[in-house]
Amino acid sequence: MLTTGLDILRIVAEAEAPLTATAIAQRVGLHVSSVSRTLAVLVRHGYLRKPTYHSFAADLGVLALAGQAVTRLPAVARTRPAIEALARETGMQATLAALHHDEVLYLHRSQAAETITGVAGGFPLHLSVVGLRLLLDVPAAEATAALERAERRYGWERPTPATPANPAECLAQAGRRMRDGMLRIDAWDAPGILGVAVRVDVAGHAPLAVALVGPMPDDADAFARTHLDRGAAAVRTALEEQM
Repeated sequence: MLTTGLDILRIVAEAEAPLTATAIAQRVGLHVSSVSRTLAVLVRHGYLRKPTYHSFAADLGVLALAGQAVTRLPAVARTRPAIEALARETGMQATLAALHHDEVLYLHRSQAAETITGVAGGFPLHLSVVGLRLLLDVPAAEATAALERAERRYGWERPTPATPANPAECLAQAGRRMRDGMLRIDAWDAPGILGVAVRVDVAGHAPLAVALVGPMPDDADAFARTHLDRGAAAVRTALEEQM
């Protein structure tokens, strides 16, 4: 029942419109009577609501649970100072993120003394340097499928001529632009913009990546490598201290 409940929550939360019990059962692969019992529990506890008699949609309980959890996760709670320091040092947007299937989970995005914490999704994966850096460590078939799902959800905007035209091209170009663990994609999202990211691995935590995005500096590779290595080390230290 727990597995079914989690599957249902994900399906309903990702749906663009409320779903009927029959539609949910088809996606979960169970009989509608089994799904209906789980739906009733989720409604009773405020994780789902019924906008009509026959349909289900995510309710505020999901938001409350996520909001309470995000401030307590060590990967979020302990790393904010490191990302804010990286943003101050570089004058760029500094980001710490994880990847969940085809969605980028932004733990922190900091720029110009403003930090936004705990943003899930909402940004095209093919334009996210921090998401692509983590995607490059995923098997090719799985990575392609993630980009295709993201394309169906957000479209495939090409803000500059440098932006890859499709998932396969995106993975190929990103792979060619990886050097010693650092992904650098220039002008994919806007002209004259540097985007760089490196992975951060800490035992007991999901893979993370630190990124910098901003106006192209002189000697961009050296600039990026110096600051990203320092930022990654600060994140790693913050997480290792709590173990």
